[in-house]
Amino acid sequence: MTDRQQQAQEGELFRLLAENVKDYTIFVIDFQGRVQSWNPGAERLLGYREKEIIGQSAEVFFTPEDVRSGVPQKEMKEAVEAGRGSDDRWHVRKDGSRFWAGGSMTPLRDDGGRVRGFAKIMRDRTEWKLAQEQDFQARLLDVVGQAVIATAPDGTILYWNRFAETLYGWSRAEAVGRNVTEVVVPQAGVASAADIMAGLRAGREWSGEFLVQRRDGTTFPSHVTNTPFFDDRGTLQAIVGVSSDITDRKRAEAALEASEEKLRLLADTIPQLAWMARPDGFIFWYNRRWYEYTGTTPEQMEGWGWQSVHDPATLPDVLERWKGSIASGEPFEMVFPLKGADNTFRSFLTRVNPLRDQEGRVLYWFGTNTDIEDQKRAEERSRYLAEASAALAGVVDYESTLQKVANLAVPYFADWSAVDVANDDGTLRRLAVAHQDAGKIRLAHELMRDYPPDPQAPGGAFAVLRTGKPEIVAEITDDMLVPGAKDERHLRLIRSLGLRSYICVPLVVSGNPLGVLTFATAESGRTYTDADLALAVDLAHRAGVAVENTQLYQALRDADRRKDEFLATLAHELRNPLAPIRNSLQILKMPRVDAATVERSREMMERQVHHLVRLVDDLLDVSRVMRGKIELRKERVELATVFARAVETVQPLIDAQGHQLSVRLPSESLPIDADPVRLAQVVGNLLTNAAKYTEANGRIWLTAERSGDGVVLRVQDNGIGIDPAMLPRIFELFVQVDHASTKAQGGLGIGLTLVKNLVEMHNGTVEARSAGLGKGSEFVVRLPISALRVEPDRNRETGPQADESPSGFRLMVVDDNQDAADSLAMLLKLQGHEVRVAYSGTAALEMTKTYTPDVVFMDIGMPGMDGYEVARRIREQTGLGKVVLAALTGWGQKEDRRRTAEAGFDHHLVKPPEPKAVDSVLADLKRPDAR
Repeated sequence: MTDRQQQAQEGELFRLLAENVKDYTIFVIDFQGRVQSWNPGAERLLGYREKEIIGQSAEVFFTPEDVRSGVPQKEMKEAVEAGRGSDDRWHVRKDGSRFWAGGSMTPLRDDGGRVRGFAKIMRDRTEWKLAQEQDFQARLLDVVGQAVIATAPDGTILYWNRFAETLYGWSRAEAVGRNVTEVVVPQAGVASAADIMAGLRAGREWSGEFLVQRRDGTTFPSHVTNTPFFDDRGTLQAIVGVSSDITDRKRAEAALEASEEKLRLLADTIPQLAWMARPDGFIFWYNRRWYEYTGTTPEQMEGWGWQSVHDPATLPDVLERWKGSIASGEPFEMVFPLKGADNTFRSFLTRVNPLRDQEGRVLYWFGTNTDIEDQKRAEERSRYLAEASAALAGVVDYESTLQKVANLAVPYFADWSAVDVANDDGTLRRLAVAHQDAGKIRLAHELMRDYPPDPQAPGGAFAVLRTGKPEIVAEITDDMLVPGAKDERHLRLIRSLGLRSYICVPLVVSGNPLGVLTFATAESGRTYTDADLALAVDLAHRAGVAVENTQLYQALRDADRRKDEFLATLAHELRNPLAPIRNSLQILKMPRVDAATVERSREMMERQVHHLVRLVDDLLDVSRVMRGKIELRKERVELATVFARAVETVQPLIDAQGHQLSVRLPSESLPIDADPVRLAQVVGNLLTNAAKYTEANGRIWLTAERSGDGVVLRVQDNGIGIDPAMLPRIFELFVQVDHASTKAQGGLGIGLTLVKNLVEMHNGTVEARSAGLGKGSEFVVRLPISALRVEPDRNRETGPQADESPSGFRLMVVDDNQDAADSLAMLLKLQGHEVRVAYSGTAALEMTKTYTPDVVFMDIGMPGMDGYEVARRIREQTGLGKVVLAALTGWGQKEDRRRTAEAGFDHHLVKPPEPKAVDSVLADLKRPDAR
């Protein structure tokens, strides 16, 4: 082999190494298309630094059109099915510019043959693509990276392409027409002009290299090829010269003149293990990094000695694949473990490419081994955590969830796994233990039972629970075990576990410490690292989320159950008063019913209607309170007055049950700043609750006493009591005790919720107490004593007196509910009034043309024309300006009252209207300022 051939081979070897490391874009993506590794060539071509692209989707390199059509996925699919995917298309750099690149994608498989990712190699081919897409002549003359010059036989320049402008510094306009010797000035190495022209006239092409001077005086080495063109008669017509700047090539040739040692020095600087082999696979050279990692010598590794650092389990497959590449001449790529100087194995991605001569024969093999152990472990951890999250998502109770956490850690992450939860008394309860040997699980429970950990110990489970900081012991020694043993048996049991390494992390749920997770290695001999600690912390976080989800699920299920119970109870409570009402109506329809029966039926219906109204009011009240829609009308009121109102309301129920009610108030005044109606409702609800949940002939106590700057109200009974487990939830909406077991009268489960919210609106607190089932209950309300001095409003209207019952007015009732309209009209007629009835807004307006009422009781929610519109039209009619308008509606909030007032109503009555409210409207007609 000549020196020049030797240099050419060395140059090709240098080129291959340089392209492998720098010029080629080489990166690895996982199965989801996320970038996992990134070489310098990729950074230069695509513009992304390694730290900002790792973990990002490789779709950012593709054009939006290719992403929409699924090109990245198709390429990965092709690589999996065919063993290699390829693409040749436009791509996008970080700065948004596009470039054309050709590349190939090769699947990376694990030891089991499963695809775990892909290796992608790309190279910029933008110039080639642009040249291909443009017109052939323009591409030939203007885009080609060479100067093209056409001259007449005498040297006059006829054509000067764009690259010639760049190369020589003369514009086309300046060069054309000049003699070529004026603008292309040889400095050295050129043959005589006579010899060149003689050859051209003889039809011979001439090429050569020489130093040329540019217009600005700088010089460069150039390669020139001159081709003669003749006409049909054989006369020389023109000479076309193609020249190029060969500075880079000359520099490369100069670099190639350096020894092979320089090439190897370059290979020694890369982070990969690198080596070269003969065509038959005999390795004759390794870089310095190989020897540093393996701890071997050149004598040990020469030839096929590399087998000594391979895992015997994977070596046969490696040999088979390597020998296959040697036979076929195809590149070799595979992932397998290599043993380091510390005798531990790490995974490496190995790539081997052939260096060929001009005839395509393999001259050398050049290989690199890239350490991917950390990447592989990160992928395994991510997969493990994803599988753990999926497994935990299917568990719906908290103890099963934590047992699942313990089981998931063995054997992937630990040989031992335990979950300890904190008890209310500060001790730890071992909830779960996992190990592949069931006998050893019993041993762990025995240790926890007989030798519980010291709560004051500076390390261990209690310390982690107390501080919230995880703990890791990379290597457990016997010297560590001896001081912590409480006796010989304890030490013997601990030693029998064979612990090697240990991690303990806090288990936090909704921001509160629940317990700790402990992981330990033994039989596997594994030593925990900071990466393992991070995995344990992540697993604990996911476990905490899973436990929180189970708690939410249980709470949702309980709420759903309470809702169902409430609806069933509501149906029952509504049907109870409806039955006697219906029966009474049937009685009244019967002929020859005596007056006493009619009176009893009427009283019965009145009682049941009041009961229905109370149920509806409670439902509306709890809805309004929960939504913050209730406004308190506070005034200074004596607590004795509130007690009197509440007792008056509940007395019929207490009497019906035969209960004995004791009321005790101090002799001193107990003024409070409160809404007397709402506070009476609080006391009444508590008394009602006591009456319902106390068996017949029971005792109920209502007391109050001053306590510092406040007052304490107590409602106590000797009834059925409350299960201690129910006490924390007794004030929740729809929560009720088990009526079947307690024989209580039940209710809607909203009374105590109303009590709690109304008390808190008065800046007070309420507490439920009970010694247990059958031992009675006590409700304690604490309220602040009023510091206000409110003088009574002597001008306050007190409403109509009993003897002020109005009579003889002209009235109109308007309601699309005919029963409601007719019943109210009947009541008003019996009181001595003249009453007309209309069942729609239109009918009411028509009626006012011939009938002028003193008062109109009008429903708001009528179809067609609602009450608001009817009121506005009545106000617009001549002669009806002083008619009193009273709205009838099921809505009674401040906003509802504002709307009726704006529509022209004088009064706002909530359905069903109380007789006293109707009398109050009519009483206003007698006032001096009445309309």
